[in-house]
Amino acid sequence: MDSTKDLHDWNTFYKETNVEEMPWYEKDLDPDMSEQIKSKKMKKGKFLDIGTGPGTQAIELSKMGFECTGADIAKHAIDKASQISDAVDFVVDDILNSSLSDNSFDYILDRGCFHIFESKSHKVYLQQVKRILKQDGTLFLKTMSVEETRFPESGAPYKFSKEEITSIFGKFFNVSEIRSTVYHGRIRPRPKALFAVILNK
Repeated sequence: MDSTKDLHDWNTFYKETNVEEMPWYEKDLDPDMSEQIKSKKMKKGKFLDIGTGPGTQAIELSKMGFECTGADIAKHAIDKASQISDAVDFVVDDILNSSLSDNSFDYILDRGCFHIFESKSHKVYLQQVKRILKQDGTLFLKTMSVEETRFPESGAPYKFSKEEITSIFGKFFNVSEIRSTVYHGRIRPRPKALFAVILNK
């Protein structure tokens, strides 16, 4: 994902495609994230939106009072998102080789970034997220579920079971909860997904 070819592909995609036409485009805050904010009475803190893409999630979080950074490997994605809002700090960054500072964020939202990585990249992803996230911080993770059958069995987005998420993240974090849900975007019917709440040890 951090190769020159992959970077070119993402940049080209965001350069040539209207964000509202992207499969994962969702104007409103993801309902699973919204529910967490309400149930946990979250009102302030620093949020990182990994793979921010169109930037809508970071923008909605900033409207709720959070200090937000939206990061994406594609410069064209960041350029477009920056034109929509100046309330979010939009930065070009590769989570597998991140330049974000240690212990910088209370919360991280990954709404579809992790599931594009091959298993060989999982350890690096985990190490980077753990480094960037504050002690006792929280990762909110949404991935494609193995119960979704409309996508190819091989290749991204990779699909996961609850057991696999627990096994992968349990080495570095405490997996607080995982529940079945759907991926909110432009695809209908909505793809089956998992939403996990993962705590930094």
